[in-house]
Amino acid sequence: MQKLLLFFIWLGLGLLVSVDLSAQTRLEAGPYIGVSWYNGDLNPNRMFASPEPAFGGLAKYAFNDRMALRLTLGVAGLSGSYPQKELFFPENISEQYAFDRTLLDMTTMLEISLFPYDHPVKRDALFSPYMAFGLGSVFYKRYTEDHGNHDEKSSFVLSLPFGAGVKWKVTDWMSLGTEWIFRKTFVDDLDLVGHNTAVYPSNPYGFEHTTFTHNNDWYSVVAVYAAFTIFSRSEKCRDGF
Repeated sequence: MQKLLLFFIWLGLGLLVSVDLSAQTRLEAGPYIGVSWYNGDLNPNRMFASPEPAFGGLAKYAFNDRMALRLTLGVAGLSGSYPQKELFFPENISEQYAFDRTLLDMTTMLEISLFPYDHPVKRDALFSPYMAFGLGSVFYKRYTEDHGNHDEKSSFVLSLPFGAGVKWKVTDWMSLGTEWIFRKTFVDDLDLVGHNTAVYPSNPYGFEHTTFTHNNDWYSVVAVYAAFTIFSRSEKCRDGF
C-alpha cells in the first residue's frame, strides 16, 4: 500500500504542473453513501471484509477542468474479529475477540481529473476518471492507560487519504461519482476495545519493537455521491480563439 500511495502522489504532482489554471471556477456540494472496512492486525489483506455503513457530505471547489480542492466530513463504521480464516496468532491464543466502532472522518484532498471535465468551452467534457490525495483526521474514542487506570478518551489522529474514482456530469447543475479512498492512519489501536484481553490487536505477536510504517491501521471507504452546483463563474470569451 505504501508503493500505491507514492504512485498517487507522484502522478498528482506531474498532472498539477501540466494543468491550465485559466478555466472556470465552480463550487458544488452534496451527500455520499457507501461502505467502509478496516485493515490491520485482525485483517491484514482482505478488501471489503466486515463492511460497515459509511455516509456524509462533500464539497468541491474546482479551479479549472482538471483540478479541484475537496472537503469531506462523514461517519465510517469499522469492525473485525478473531479468529479469522488464514489468520493465526500464537497457539496459546484461542479466545475470540471482536471490535465494532464508529469514526468521524474528515479529509482535505486535491482532486486531479485525468480528462478535461466540465470545461467552459468543450461541451463533451462530461466524464473523467480522477485521483485524489491529501490530509485527513479521524475522531474516535481511544483506550488509554494512565497511572494504571484504563479509560476511553476522545481523540483526533492524523490520516493520509488517497484513492481514485470516476465522475459524470449529468446536467449543468448535478454530477454523479463513485470512488475508493484509502485512509492510512498513524495509530495501531482502531481495533483495540479493551485491556487484559487474550488478543491484544495493537501487538498480537508480542514483538519487542515496531516501526513507524508497520502495525499502523488502515481503513477504506467506497462510496457513491451526488454533487450539486452552488456557485459557478465562467471565464470570459477570448477573441481570436
